[in-house]
Amino acid sequence: MKPSKQKQIRQQKTISPINPDRSKTNIRILLAILAFVVYAQSINFEFTLDDDIFYQKHASVQRGFSGIGEFFTYGSMFKFDGTTGVQPYRPVTLLSFAADKVLTGNSAPASHFFNLLYYIILLQLLYSVLLKLLPGYHIALPAFMVLIYAAHPIHSEVVSSVKSRDELLAALFGFLSWRFFVSKNETTNYSKYVLSGFFFLAAVMSKESAIAFAALIPLSYFMLIDNNMKSLFIKTIPLAVGALVFLACRQYAMFNGTGTPHTMGIPKLDNVLAGADGFASLMATKMEVLFYYLKLLFVPCPLSWDYSFNQIPLVDWSSSLPWLGLILNAMLVFSAIYFFKRQAAISYAIIFYLIASLPINNLFFLNGATLAERFMFVPSLGFAICVPLVLSKLTKMDLTDYTGKSKQLFKFSLIGIVILFSGMSMARSGDWKNNFTLFESGAKNAPNSSRTNAALASEYMNKAQEETDPAIKNEQIMNSIKYYEKSLSIFPGNSDASYKVGLIYSMIGKPDESIKYYRQSLEATPGQIYALNNLGSLYASRKQYDSARYFFTNSILIDSTNEMTLTNLVVVHYLLKEYDEAINFGNKAIELQYRNGKIYSLLSQSWTAKGNLAMANKFAELEKQLLPIK
Repeated sequence: MKPSKQKQIRQQKTISPINPDRSKTNIRILLAILAFVVYAQSINFEFTLDDDIFYQKHASVQRGFSGIGEFFTYGSMFKFDGTTGVQPYRPVTLLSFAADKVLTGNSAPASHFFNLLYYIILLQLLYSVLLKLLPGYHIALPAFMVLIYAAHPIHSEVVSSVKSRDELLAALFGFLSWRFFVSKNETTNYSKYVLSGFFFLAAVMSKESAIAFAALIPLSYFMLIDNNMKSLFIKTIPLAVGALVFLACRQYAMFNGTGTPHTMGIPKLDNVLAGADGFASLMATKMEVLFYYLKLLFVPCPLSWDYSFNQIPLVDWSSSLPWLGLILNAMLVFSAIYFFKRQAAISYAIIFYLIASLPINNLFFLNGATLAERFMFVPSLGFAICVPLVLSKLTKMDLTDYTGKSKQLFKFSLIGIVILFSGMSMARSGDWKNNFTLFESGAKNAPNSSRTNAALASEYMNKAQEETDPAIKNEQIMNSIKYYEKSLSIFPGNSDASYKVGLIYSMIGKPDESIKYYRQSLEATPGQIYALNNLGSLYASRKQYDSARYFFTNSILIDSTNEMTLTNLVVVHYLLKEYDEAINFGNKAIELQYRNGKIYSLLSQSWTAKGNLAMANKFAELEKQLLPIK
């Protein structure tokens, strides 16, 4: 709670740094240096993982500022792959990527540099916020808090991944909103609270999880500055307006141009909780996830870009981890209550973590991942605030004037944490250099994830396709198969993995193995159009035309305009001497304006077989028109 008047007076008398402004400046310089030293290497990194979703292959972003209207009026996935219905809504993040595109032309180093710059600015804002929230404490305390936050390894993904710009901007604007809200200026001019509401709106339009700031910001004011509820209610109105504007814009975007919104089911492959077979198992696994989030705060290793099926498995209450998760989180709740009046800063730090975690920890509603390090970017601030405060109690430090018999132990313990975390962050950041280094570390650090193994397998295959040395090429192909098969041993329903290993076996001349894996892919995803077409082609190559027709026919039922499928159907019907069907599908391809020489040739041959030489000659001429002039 707010310090008593007597305590404030005592603090004012005891705090007398030689030059507080200079000390604060030195701390700000130290924060910038620390962030730069740890993450400077990322400036030379490539685009990785999901950077194409919101940036490289996003149609609106690639149009630069001319696409700005679409950022706010459509879901953020719609202009990437046509996703409809419920999806991310992050227009401010898209706007930042459009700025990158205009200024640097899709330069990976430039985008990584901007990420680092945003991180440095974010740390400066955070330091300003903590100075305002903790005016009765020595300036070293908020400095240590921000240093721990800056160095924490769990942030490596956010700073080193271009796609995670959404997390950076959500936190940056959230802290900016917070800074205006806790300003010391107590005049009747409420413009600062309007600015707070505006920046809060920018935060939630960067990433939806920033909605937690709507509760965290007023709560910090109530617990640490002034507990006048009437005044606080008025000051919070702009935040509420910002939240309502965001929800209205998001709702409009979910409907706009995408038909009737629908909620897509979360695949079990992405979030293991989606596969829970009962309430008991669901809740036990949720507690397990909460345990792992706490574990990563205190012991941030090993780290991985993915924790999906089955790195964190479904469990029941016979396992110890759910009980640990439940007990530890219950202890946090009781600690927050215990310290609420005894030491409000500790209580607030705990509450900050609990509230900031709610949008992302799967406790009340499932999200698109079992667990993700980037989700802890904001919640981890609670940890960074709490550690120095708790350590000060253990070492009996007086944080108002930074004195105590164990001052050296207190100081060097925190410095040791910062140095240890910085080294771990630097090492972890290096994993994000490119997709191969990232996926290799993922398969090592999360070996039970189907996705990490499949991702590494894909990278080995990419290397094989570029390799000219036959021995090395073969070794990379075998590595690709090994990791794909490991992925499938973890989750046989990984349709993409089974399709791709089937493709590899087809390429190296093992059709029986290829057919096996294509069929496995279709068992998991019956609508896998590429598996259907490739199976049809394999059976056609064996002259099993009836089987080929079966798979091609199923493929056309899924996508009636697919040129590959239409071509395959023309071929197989011609080979089966079903000339009318070959002509029917050939004409459909022509109606769709596919200029395909193979189709023209088979149409000509089909009409010849039917005895209509005029039509045969017509398509023969059309085929000639497509041939290049020698």
